[in-house]
Amino acid sequence: MSDRILDIDHLMIHVPDAGKAGEAFASLGFTVTPLSAMPGLANRLVCFRDTNAQAGLCNYIELMGLTDANTAPPPMPELLGSGFGPVSTVMSVDDAEAVRERLMAEGIRLGPVLNLERDWQLPSGEVITPAFAVAIPELGQAPFYWNYCKHKTPQHYVRKDLTHHANGIQRLNAVVTVHDAPMQAAQHYTRHWNTTATGKDPVSVKMATVALEIYTPAAFERTFGLQRKESGLIGIRLGATDIAVAREAMSRNGIDVIDIEGGFLIRPEQAAGTLLITEQHHAGAQ
Repeated sequence: MSDRILDIDHLMIHVPDAGKAGEAFASLGFTVTPLSAMPGLANRLVCFRDTNAQAGLCNYIELMGLTDANTAPPPMPELLGSGFGPVSTVMSVDDAEAVRERLMAEGIRLGPVLNLERDWQLPSGEVITPAFAVAIPELGQAPFYWNYCKHKTPQHYVRKDLTHHANGIQRLNAVVTVHDAPMQAAQHYTRHWNTTATGKDPVSVKMATVALEIYTPAAFERTFGLQRKESGLIGIRLGATDIAVAREAMSRNGIDVIDIEGGFLIRPEQAAGTLLITEQHHAGAQ
């Protein structure tokens, strides 16, 4: 066990209704986990199989809804109170308490480690119980908010019945962000995640398999043909085994698919406020 942050685990997306958001992602060809509840919160996940679950690493999208601000753990009501879309990059860790001790020594303010579990009742009637430990930093300490978790039951996130997607998407490759000064913003993450960054615009903060990409507004527009002036979490890069299959599955229900170099994108307004960029991916590639 160690105080290492292992990888980017998943992206948390704030949605007004986790059940309905899951239906929207299902219409894009994703298999979505059942609705599950925690104090003041409810979520559904899109899990991907191309990850090292044996090392405690999971790879997914989290559709998170606030159901009761009075019972949700702080600062979740504040985090989920400023609009919908991506709100947190969630990291995988080896030892939640050791990471908390290190981050506090580095000046990060965060609450206690919370040990949580939730039940998923699958369509077959089987009930499984994912369990995990999380720590939630105070807001306003990072260019883009992040928190971390320790998975106690990673095997649940890579089940074949939950990770087979009609669109053929198998993993989260990167979290996409915008900032006026990418290299300056990256310094926070290279320090506290104990990693390095490459490039200038975008800057790529690379963990084990998933990167944090930081674009200036101008580079973001050049790359994706979309305008975004304010800083923030924007979306994700996804890896598909067959781009043509993914494109057909995502466009089947009237979704606008926009071709870009190396793949295609779905605009944020059609995917719970989150830019979805899909590109070719080969299983096991990093």
